[in-house]
Amino acid sequence: MLDKILHALKSNEGYISGEEISHTLDISRSGIWKYIQELRNHGYDIIAVPHLGYKLVSSPDKLFPEEIKFRLGTKILAKRIEYFDVINSTMDEAFRLGMAGAEEGTLICAEGQTKGRGRLGRGWTSPKGKGIYISILLRPKLQPLMVSQLTLLCAVAVAEAIERAAGINMAIKWPNDVLINNKKVVGILTEMNAETDRIKFVIVGIGVNVNATNAQLPAHATSLRQEMQKNFSRIEILQEILRRFEYWYLRFQKEGFAPILEQWKDLSVTLGRNVRIADTKQVIDGKAIGIDEDGGLLIKSHSGAIVKKMSGDVIQIS
Repeated sequence: MLDKILHALKSNEGYISGEEISHTLDISRSGIWKYIQELRNHGYDIIAVPHLGYKLVSSPDKLFPEEIKFRLGTKILAKRIEYFDVINSTMDEAFRLGMAGAEEGTLICAEGQTKGRGRLGRGWTSPKGKGIYISILLRPKLQPLMVSQLTLLCAVAVAEAIERAAGINMAIKWPNDVLINNKKVVGILTEMNAETDRIKFVIVGIGVNVNATNAQLPAHATSLRQEMQKNFSRIEILQEILRRFEYWYLRFQKEGFAPILEQWKDLSVTLGRNVRIADTKQVIDGKAIGIDEDGGLLIKSHSGAIVKKMSGDVIQIS
């Protein structure tokens, strides 16, 4: 009912009478007042004027489920949202829910994380209230070897979403680091639970540095605020991420990986460059010449050999 009261308030620019809310939602006047007080306790500025009704003046900068769902328009994603003020890791909670049978599209979001995770076992800095820290539960009908395609899909979706919502040109460094001016602003992590021939579920974790200051971020990172010198609505950016992700996810199921790959190439700052890629086994220098159907990076080494890498840190040499 709380989300319905909020929807009624947000759908009216002016005042909405208690009588209208009561009639529309079949709730008593005293019940309305109780929910209005609860919204105020959550940080919503709502004024009440006799004979006019209620008016929403401002909303808190919080990733509340009611805010995320308002006019979101997705078919699969975020029908169920689990919200936390602070959590160890949204990835851990998403994995727990996946094992418990939670439906595809379940979204876990937090204002802050104490043990946020990034690629290759690294941590992800998660200053409270300054970024977007989410995990999405998916149940795709894919072979386990194809999960890397979802990683590239997510990078494309997030880059497009930020360009649309914030008006900033974005780029992708293989496989899924989303950059502004060659500085990392988004981290993406994909984990799965699978059998030999099928995926049970996939967790896609996304961290976006939105309104963090330089002092709150690692040296190699930036935020939308630092690049544009203004704060952004985390809700608007998150909603656009969910919309673009669902668009590409549904298209992926119908048309396969090819359209995603073409868009990824358009946003790439890796292909055509001389790079150095390092993992736990080796370091390779060469030219990044392509992406294969698995999402692997193809590198032509100085010896002329073509090497495929599925993971590792990429450093652009030129």
